[in-house]
Amino acid sequence: MHHKFARLGLFGAFVLLACFAVFAGEAPAASERGLHSFSGNPDGVEPNSGLTLDAGGNLYGVTFSGGTSGFGVVYKLTRSGSGYSESILYTFKGGANDGANPSGNLAIAPDGTIFGTTEGGGVGNGVVYELTPSGDTYTETILHAFGYGQTPANAGVIRDKAGNLYGETAGGGTFTDGTVYELKHTASGYKYATLYSFNGNDGNYPSGGLIMDSQGNLYGTTISGGNYMGNVFELKRGTGGTWTENILYTFQNTADGVNPEAALTFDSSGNLYGTTVYGGDTSCGEGFGCGDVFELSPSRGIWTKTTLHAFAGNPDGHAPFSAVTFDAAGNL
Repeated sequence: MHHKFARLGLFGAFVLLACFAVFAGEAPAASERGLHSFSGNPDGVEPNSGLTLDAGGNLYGVTFSGGTSGFGVVYKLTRSGSGYSESILYTFKGGANDGANPSGNLAIAPDGTIFGTTEGGGVGNGVVYELTPSGDTYTETILHAFGYGQTPANAGVIRDKAGNLYGETAGGGTFTDGTVYELKHTASGYKYATLYSFNGNDGNYPSGGLIMDSQGNLYGTTISGGNYMGNVFELKRGTGGTWTENILYTFQNTADGVNPEAALTFDSSGNLYGTTVYGGDTSCGEGFGCGDVFELSPSRGIWTKTTLHAFAGNPDGHAPFSAVTFDAAGNL
């Protein structure tokens, strides 16, 4: 089952919701309240990406469409004693000189500068953009416009301590199977470089997003590749700007998991955790499975997979697209 792109959510008016739960006890009670209801114009439609939290407890995100031009917005939910208030930081205009349809999580620098990606605009295949704050206003700079076949994956970018940005394209590259790229922060601006081009056998269509370990190595997933079920990969940083790909795990069959499309999560011991959209319980989803949560544990260079949970559709859901997150007690 080939699955190149996926998008969460429904078109139309969306309500951004937050769940507040106490992660203690056998069956914690949870309550839900809306933080903001989107109206379409001027504050956007289809907030299909995750939220980024700053040190003050404020939330930042994007809407894929809507806004005054119809091409999406970047917004902020400012936390106050009585709740959250929304402000629009930037409205995309589309066309050759701007992005369109932002997608993916935002990266925020310590000085408040915001970095993200769009799926359209520029020469038509999306851009990496920077929003620089000055008081209550933000100025946009296009850092890179993608060429034909190189639409950035719908996961945004990550930023290292030196200010370099890293991301994925879900196509393009030497073999048209996707890439991992870097925008290196230099005194004269950002310089784009392809770090790795996937060739199909080692994975294709990376789209879930990247994470970085303390040595600067990158980790991610490919939707397909290998035996078409998807891979977990590492890009190991070498000397002189070289990068080497290691396939940490290839999903074997439907029962093992199919189509990992989310970013990975490390624990303090170096184990990796993630989700697959399909696979797992083959009695679910008409034999395709309803997805699972997995752990990869390293030992002497070998990574062993353990399925932590296979979704059954009802009552626990189907097709997990997002990454998992730890709480303070070590629950996922």
